Amino acid sequence: MPIDRPDPADAPDPADVPAAPDTPRPRGVPPHPPDSAAHHAYRAHVERSYAAHCDRTAWAEAVPRLRDAWAEHQRQYPERGRAAPHTHADNSWTSGEIRRLTPDQNTKATKACADIHEEGERVILPALQRIEAADPGRRLAGLEHMRKGVDRLKEKIAERLRYHPDLPPRQAVAAIPDAVRFTFEYSESHYIRGVLADVERLKEAGYELLKLKNLWAKDQYKGINSQWPRPETGLRFEVQFHTPESREAKELTHKAYERLRDPQTSKAEETALEDYQRRVNTLIRIPPNAFTIEDYPPEKRDG
Repeated sequence: MPIDRPDPADAPDPADVPAAPDTPRPRGVPPHPPDSAAHHAYRAHVERSYAAHCDRTAWAEAVPRLRDAWAEHQRQYPERGRAAPHTHADNSWTSGEIRRLTPDQNTKATKACADIHEEGERVILPALQRIEAADPGRRLAGLEHMRKGVDRLKEKIAERLRYHPDLPPRQAVAAIPDAVRFTFEYSESHYIRGVLADVERLKEAGYELLKLKNLWAKDQYKGINSQWPRPETGLRFEVQFHTPESREAKELTHKAYERLRDPQTSKAEETALEDYQRRVNTLIRIPPNAFTIEDYPPEKRDG
C-alpha cells in the first residue's frame, strides 16, 4: 500500500533545505518552505513523518523475531497428529471421530460447496471489485484466501447437522459467515473514512449489513470484521477491514488461532498462544479515531 504523500507540484525545491546529517528524509516529506510560519508547520510534518517512519521500521524489524518466536513455540509444543478429512468408499465423509456426513449428506455438501464457491467468484467478487475501483486509496487484498476450503466447510456443515440433522447442507453452508471472505486494506491515514465509505458502498450495491465488530481494542486480534448476506440466495460473506500491519499480524497469528480452536490444546499451550497473539498485536499501530466506528448491531447495555 503506497504511503499518502503531498502533491509533488506543491513541494519546493529539495535544494532549499539540506537533510539532517545521517538522518534520511522519509519518502513523502517535502523540504520546508522559506517563510517562518510554513517552516514551523513543515517541522511538525517532518516530526510526524519521522515518527511514522520509525514505527514502520519497528514493525518490519519485529516480524522476523515474531516468526522465530512462533517457530520456538512449535518446538516447545509439537503439533499433534490430526485426523485428516476422508471420503470413504461408500461416499460417506469423516473428519476425526465426531464430524461425519452420510453418503447422501456428503453428495449434497459437495454440491453446496461448489455452488457457494461459484457464487462467490462469479457474483460477489465482481461486485467487490467494482467497489474497489471507486477508490484508488485502498485495495482488495488476499484474494487467494477468498474461498474457505471444501473440507473445512464440510467440518462446519457436519457440526451443524449434529444438532439439526434435517437441515439441508446448502442451507447449512450458506449460513457459515466466512465461506466466502474478502479483505479491504487501507493506509492508516485513510482507514476511517475508507471503511465508512466502503460500508456505504456495499449497502448501495444491494447488500444489507448483518453484523460489524470493531476489534481494534482487543489484544488477540485487531481490525474490523463485517458480515453481509446476499439477498437473492442468503449466502453470507465476510468483509474484513485492515491496515497492512493488522492484516500481516492476522496472518502471523493464524496458526495460533487454529490451535486455540482445537479442543485438544492444553491449558498451558492456550496461555502461551494467547501470549504470542498479544505480543504480535501490541505492536500494531491503531489508526486515528478507529474506535469511533461502532459495532452493529449495537451491544445491549444493562439498565
